[in-house]
Amino acid sequence: MLVETLDDPALVIDARGAIRCKNERIERLLAAPGAPILPLSPEGDRVLLPPAPAAAGLAWLEALLSGESDRAEVDLPGEGSGAPRWAVRGLSCAIGGGRGALLRFIDLGERRAWEHQRRCAQVIESMQLGCTFLALETPEDDRSIRYVYMNPAAGRFSTRPVAEIIGQTMDESAPSLRRVGIPQRLAELIRSGRAVEDEVVLPPEAGSRVVKTWSFPVGARCLAVIYDDITERRATEESLDRARILLDGIIENLPLLLFVKEEAELRYVRVNRRFEEFHGHAPGELLGKRVADYLPEALAATIDAECRAVLARGVPVEIPEIRIISSRLGERIGHVRWIPMADARGKGRYLLGLIEDITERKKIEDAERHEAILLETQRRLLDLIQELSTPSIPIHPGILVVPLIGQMESSRGAQLMESIVRAIERHHAEFVIIDITGVTSVDSAVASHLLQATRAAGLLGAECSVVGASPGIARTVIDLGIELGKITTHRDLEAGFRYALARKGYVIAPRAARRA
Repeated sequence: MLVETLDDPALVIDARGAIRCKNERIERLLAAPGAPILPLSPEGDRVLLPPAPAAAGLAWLEALLSGESDRAEVDLPGEGSGAPRWAVRGLSCAIGGGRGALLRFIDLGERRAWEHQRRCAQVIESMQLGCTFLALETPEDDRSIRYVYMNPAAGRFSTRPVAEIIGQTMDESAPSLRRVGIPQRLAELIRSGRAVEDEVVLPPEAGSRVVKTWSFPVGARCLAVIYDDITERRATEESLDRARILLDGIIENLPLLLFVKEEAELRYVRVNRRFEEFHGHAPGELLGKRVADYLPEALAATIDAECRAVLARGVPVEIPEIRIISSRLGERIGHVRWIPMADARGKGRYLLGLIEDITERKKIEDAERHEAILLETQRRLLDLIQELSTPSIPIHPGILVVPLIGQMESSRGAQLMESIVRAIERHHAEFVIIDITGVTSVDSAVASHLLQATRAAGLLGAECSVVGASPGIARTVIDLGIELGKITTHRDLEAGFRYALARKGYVIAPRAARRA
């Protein structure tokens, strides 16, 4: 009959409670002392039904037998006040033309254990981490470690289907793992019964991946290994570490004083080495401190107020020159930039400060500015001296006299030409008389400059003449073979002036004798 095939203890009763059939499991249950079973008659051949006093609480069974309900499931009360261990599942049925019921008795403890195992299996099957169960068949031989289970996520770590791997030893499935000591390490864990968290780099044949593992024993000679592929995460972490090292290197080697303050209390959360040295503090000593911890109270209050004002406005502020105080160097001049910042989530604002100590630069700039003023003054004095050394004197409309005094050298000869050209343009001169009465000596270079000055004057429409040559200069010109070309010469200034007036069309007549 059907009742004999059931795995649970079961029996069938008719409408009067008589037991019509039962299986061996119910026989053993009924024979067990104190079994939490339905109330039976003294003979044990039927179930007591209401209104028998022992049948209190069996209304559900009476409903099944009467046809009021098709099925029912209830927990049977445990011994004393303990939790129920058994439940009965009833199903209404027909027996010999009348009503009856099939009753199955469920061991709640076994059912709870089975459901717990099922839920654990569901978790393992659905989790994203790989999970593998390994068995060490021979404790002394790490080559006998064998795969007994792999969840679907574990399949992503293998190039072969999971079904092909289950049942194989680790050496059969992935021989390259032995080169990095994985079978040996897992066998040792099984033998020692220890739980270990580890990080493993797989060999190239297995993809050179970085795997995070959690290994723990599960029964005799069996080990569970949960693992996660952290290759990309580790690469990201290494990239972030490199970026952090680079950023730290930039910050520490900036030729600026750098600090970062948090908004709430304006405490330092980052400072660079130059900032610490500027204030005479050891590395890390300023972290968590405020300005008031190392500067005078009044000055610290002013700095805090300025910092809060920048944070309130939310825009960077630059101050080209400001007085700054160093605990080690005293008063200095700084170029300050204050920049409000937010974190990656846009919260927790910070203030970045960049300070350039420009004290020495200001000293150099001031010295250079003073030197430039001196050089400009010197240049003007030299211009004045040069101008005085070759003066251009208008003695008549259109007539200039350029008196030369002292020794003529090449540099002064070059300046002569420039002076004559400027004077002709300024006075609109037609005649230039170069008076060399006071010149002590000339050479071929000076003569060349005189010729160039004459030709330059001619290009501007003016005529040049030289007057006042001494006998010594005349001999020097002859001895050196200096060719004066078409330069007009006169004995003295008066003769040259007369010549110029005559060229302009004036007639010079003796002044009439004054009447008596």
